[in-house]
Amino acid sequence: MTTFYIKILFILRPLFIRLGVNFDQLAAIVEVKLKMDNRRTRFNQMNKKQQESNASFYWTLLLYAFLSSIFGFFVYISASVTAVYSMAFAYVMFMLAMTLITDFSSVILDSNDNAVLLPRPIDDRTLLIARITHILMYLLSMMFALSLPVLVATIIKYGVFVGFIFLIISLLLLILIVFLTNIFYLVLMKFTSEEKLRNIINSFQIILTFIFMGGYRIVGRLVNFEALQSSLELKAMWWHYLIPPIWMGNSMNVAINHQFDGSKFLFIFLTLTVPFMVFFLVNNVLSESFGQKIAGMDVAKREERVPNQVKSNGFVGRLAQIFTGTPIEHGAFEFVWKLTSRDRKFKLRVYPSLAYLLIYPIFMIGAGKSEGSFSQQIENLRESSWLLVMMIYLCFSILLTIRLQISQSEEFKASWIFTIAPLTHPGEVLSGAFRSVMVKFMLPIILLLSIILPIIWGGDIIDDIFFGALTVINIALLNAISSRDNKLPFSTEVRNNSGGTFLRTMLYMIATGMIGFIHFFLMKVSYVILVFAIFQLILALYLLKKYRELGWEKVSME
Repeated sequence: MTTFYIKILFILRPLFIRLGVNFDQLAAIVEVKLKMDNRRTRFNQMNKKQQESNASFYWTLLLYAFLSSIFGFFVYISASVTAVYSMAFAYVMFMLAMTLITDFSSVILDSNDNAVLLPRPIDDRTLLIARITHILMYLLSMMFALSLPVLVATIIKYGVFVGFIFLIISLLLLILIVFLTNIFYLVLMKFTSEEKLRNIINSFQIILTFIFMGGYRIVGRLVNFEALQSSLELKAMWWHYLIPPIWMGNSMNVAINHQFDGSKFLFIFLTLTVPFMVFFLVNNVLSESFGQKIAGMDVAKREERVPNQVKSNGFVGRLAQIFTGTPIEHGAFEFVWKLTSRDRKFKLRVYPSLAYLLIYPIFMIGAGKSEGSFSQQIENLRESSWLLVMMIYLCFSILLTIRLQISQSEEFKASWIFTIAPLTHPGEVLSGAFRSVMVKFMLPIILLLSIILPIIWGGDIIDDIFFGALTVINIALLNAISSRDNKLPFSTEVRNNSGGTFLRTMLYMIATGMIGFIHFFLMKVSYVILVFAIFQLILALYLLKKYRELGWEKVSME
């Protein structure tokens, strides 16, 4: 795969040279980064070398193609060209943007290679374009996987030429989303200090998540199933010119139906020019002093500070006393709590995904009927028991998302301390970490849902909230107890470029949705959920005890 990417890079050599980039330096940087991604090795407890497989990335691409097949079906059956292609482009844009924010933002702001690159005569433009090109290599594969079903349906229905037009527009969409997202980071880097940038970057990613999800929902509300069945095209509104998927949907309409007017001309103009305008802005204006800013972030991170005096019985310590049962559990609880608060790169990887899980239920509410007054809309929501169940399980899947990331750290080699410590049962460390995640991330969600949801659905849904929380906890515990591949906290290497963080979140959302389907039918019978919640609580206490007793045979160290 690396060889294929490098060949594409050399085909585009004249373009990079015209952009003022030192192509030899760019090619060398990108090639080394790709080889490092594919040839990362590590050692297990028996000092045997292990090669990391790329299978997860290919499975990610396959699953992306499978999820996109529904849009290929819509393209084949739909009579409204603008509506169906606007929806397809909105989906591709949303998936690429969320993958970029959750999986690849840390690559742009990575300072680990500063010691190698910055002392060398590499200009800021070449350094920035090399990092973006590195990301584009992976996102290009994802874009093809997402677009493939729609491309096949387009070729079958409209011919090869229209399929080629669709592919070109998809590439323009990829350029737009990558450079548009990075414009936000570069503007922040240009007008804020390095220390402030480090402090606000996670909040900014959450805002970006909200923006992209909001845009996706707007297109979803504009393009409903009735619009797909109708042969009438959407009437151009002023705000359509602010939404890229609608530009591109109208451009496909021109290519297929040859309907051309003033508004269509403007949509085509925006589709063809805005991606390159954004690229020009990044390359010629915002790339200045990129290297110095990255170096400044690294210096700010390494500044020596006077350590605060550790309080032996602070707030976290009191929580640990309440929720843990052994001294080792207590220590693991505090360790995970404090490290997840202080580790900037952990927050950079995790918080955007958490924002997605918390923001998505807000937009789910908007998926209901929007006619009538506010009180009528609330009444409509009260009749939607399925929406209540889905909101509960989507919010609680935070626990599963955190468990995927809690084992990873850029300082994973320090985990040797676990192997030399007198730990008879490493399950105590795992249990302490699990309890810390539950209390820090899941308990506030339980309290928040217990306050907000009863306002809409009434106080008798409290048992549903606790039943959903206990269900997710028990699934996580059963999975951990039955696995022989448990990872101790922050003991494995960060896998930046598998593209799987956001996708694994989506898979957990699907799984929790299936559980919520069963919950939906159980809640129709009075007191059944309350009785089952009591059994769930007893099971959770038992499983926590068994989890604490796990031995080394259930733990995998790298």
